[in-house]
Amino acid sequence: MFTRTKVVGAAVAVIAGVALGVYLLIPDRASGSAPGRLDDGAELLPQAGISLAAAIDAATAATDGPVDEVDLEYWQGTLVFNVDVGNDDVKVDAATGRVLGAESDD
Repeated sequence: MFTRTKVVGAAVAVIAGVALGVYLLIPDRASGSAPGRLDDGAELLPQAGISLAAAIDAATAATDGPVDEVDLEYWQGTLVFNVDVGNDDVKVDAATGRVLGAESDD
């Protein structure tokens, strides 16, 4: 009986772990991506000189608000992280981390 209880307990733990993992991987349906996660441009990451976290730090230092989706894309010939912060799209140079601009998302 003790062995059966351990097996059932282990199975419940595995199922709960898998369920939690799946829940954490499901993107935010309202924006198409989970906040602060790279939505588009993952294939360009090897070309970036800064991390996603560094881009988000730079963008949130430039404007206030919650971070939503992040894209890695070319803008005016420069590879940038386009970070949605509050009502602004903040362009962060993916090579240097310098904020190139912020435009209202309205």
